[in-house]
Amino acid sequence: MRRRVLVVLMIYSTVVVLALSVPLGLLVGRERAQRFGENRAAAATFFAELSSREGESGVPRLRESVQRYNSLYDEGIVIVDRTGSPRALAGLDIERADVQQAIAGALRNQRGHLPSSVTPWSQSSVLIAAPVGGGTQVDGAVVIAASTDAVRRDVAVVWLVIAVGALLILATVAVIAAALSRWVVRPLTALSSRVRSFGDKFHDQLPSAGSHMSKPAEYVGPPEVRELSSAFDAMADDVEAATAAQRRLVADTAHALRNPLAALRIRMDVLGMKVPDSAADAHLKTTLEVDRLTTVVEDLLVLAAAETPFTKQTTGCDVGAAIAARVEFWSSTMTMAGIGVHVESPEENTLAAISEDDLIRILDALLSNATKYADAGADVEIGHRTSEGHVTVWVSDSGPGVPADELPKIVDRFYRASSAHGEGTGLGLSIVHALTERAGGTIEVSARRPSGLKIELTFLREC
Repeated sequence: MRRRVLVVLMIYSTVVVLALSVPLGLLVGRERAQRFGENRAAAATFFAELSSREGESGVPRLRESVQRYNSLYDEGIVIVDRTGSPRALAGLDIERADVQQAIAGALRNQRGHLPSSVTPWSQSSVLIAAPVGGGTQVDGAVVIAASTDAVRRDVAVVWLVIAVGALLILATVAVIAAALSRWVVRPLTALSSRVRSFGDKFHDQLPSAGSHMSKPAEYVGPPEVRELSSAFDAMADDVEAATAAQRRLVADTAHALRNPLAALRIRMDVLGMKVPDSAADAHLKTTLEVDRLTTVVEDLLVLAAAETPFTKQTTGCDVGAAIAARVEFWSSTMTMAGIGVHVESPEENTLAAISEDDLIRILDALLSNATKYADAGADVEIGHRTSEGHVTVWVSDSGPGVPADELPKIVDRFYRASSAHGEGTGLGLSIVHALTERAGGTIEVSARRPSGLKIELTFLREC
């Protein structure tokens, strides 16, 4: 945003500076052209009057004046009589077509057209003509090839000064605009950072009960922006505190329910030995419900632990060894379910930036889901690969899969895909998601072709 504000201010300033400097440069060109024209027109008029006063006896003095003007100003000049014959000539080729045209116009009592403006790239000389005599009696003509070098040089110097001044103004405006945009945008940038950090905490890692939310830095900038930033910080703190309290409540409730459920399960087992055959079916269904509730409570406790920020430093986990160990552990269960498993791993040891306990929980959840939902006859592929600075672990199966529109939702807590069958809490992939995010990794859920589900986890690689 700061860049956009700076660009807008610079564009506006550039337009304003150009709107002032360009007319000023054009005005200088017209002013210099007017002064130049008046000066050379006065010289042509002087020689016209001198020629009308001097008769044939004054031709030597006329030629002397013309020669002196040519040597002084280095400009060609010619004075002709009414027939077009030269009376005095110095530094000008009278046979040139433009000179002949200027003489013809002056003999018709027409003065030459002076330039309205002069630029550094204008012609190096212009012809200035004046008739000799007045009224209806024209006795000759004066033509001066006036050099514009000095005028063009003056205009170039003034334009250069204007350009340098405009650049200095723009540089000053750029410094002011940079400071102003920083002053205006800095609190918004800090607010954006606060929003991002708040979003990360809200979705994945809210502060635990014993942690303290960091106090944001004091904002600077316009009062309205500071007020908005302070209001958002207060709202963010309230939402974070409320959500953290909600998650603590869920964790505390699950923890409080675990022991009574365990005791209830024991009593159900003891009661089962005395239940008559007529109530055996009801007793069995009640026991299954208690087991389901126990599973939900255990998963909620694991999820609460996974969503707690992990501060302990780890030395990295050997991904290949963890995969091999969990596949061996689940092999008998998967064989009984009629599911084949294939492992793809590089031969070298690969360390990922995740604790071994968390990786084991992740692999157990993924292999458990594959065993439950892939159906008999399906194949499960598990493995990992390394790239520059990252380790990717994937588990895919050739089961029925998940509808495409449900893929982004299956990592949400308590969500079960419409293709899922059998019992489940809908918390397995939520736990995987939370543990992966806590380790600084990412999770990607996609469909396997032609059928099935693929889950890829990416972690930072430990050296």
